[in-house]
Amino acid sequence: MKPTATARDFLIPIAILFAGLLLAIAIYVVRVNHHIENGTGTPDAVRPVSPTDHIIGNPGAPVTIIEYADIDSSYSKTFQMTMEQIMTEYEGGKKVAWVYRHFPITTDHANAAAHALAAECATSLSVPATFFRFIDAIQAAAPAENQFNPNQYPTVIAQFGIDQNAFTKCMTAGSFTKKVHDDYANALASGATGSPFVILLVEGQKPAPINGALPYAAMKKLIDQSIASVGS
Repeated sequence: MKPTATARDFLIPIAILFAGLLLAIAIYVVRVNHHIENGTGTPDAVRPVSPTDHIIGNPGAPVTIIEYADIDSSYSKTFQMTMEQIMTEYEGGKKVAWVYRHFPITTDHANAAAHALAAECATSLSVPATFFRFIDAIQAAAPAENQFNPNQYPTVIAQFGIDQNAFTKCMTAGSFTKKVHDDYANALASGATGSPFVILLVEGQKPAPINGALPYAAMKKLIDQSIASVGS
């Protein structure tokens, strides 16, 4: 469905008012981007899971998958579907949790930081489940190598009944800029070299990095082994 005249009018102030904010984020990402090639971080630096994280599953689960993702990355899109399938199977058992954090690589995807902010703003104006649903909606609208155009935010937030003025205010205020920055910085500190970057936390064991988007069968095997190791 094409945006209405009201939605198009809404986009003009967005483009003007938070252009500077997005530029600031892009500069930050580019400034630290040289670390990505070298992968100088260590998984031990991963930030502990907290109530500020976006989680599906039991926050106290013995097995936790922490994902640092770029919403526009085709690999992150694939892994998103994998993890949703995984959590459909494992969430009820309370032994597995999935934590989603931001890793927008704007040198590859110019609007990735904007999408991260948009997901946070949309969630803050709705219910917690909106976070993953918002990302799903963006990725469904721009699958595979396609990149989602921020001009279409009004169409997406309308699906969740989110007030456009409130969304604009959140975006222009940069309410979640620090959160996105902190996620990105922690990904680098933990050894991220691309998106998605995943760290497996198993109770009683050291954090283990997983580079790349493992397919469902590989993730399931890894999770089953991890659950078994906790029980042994």
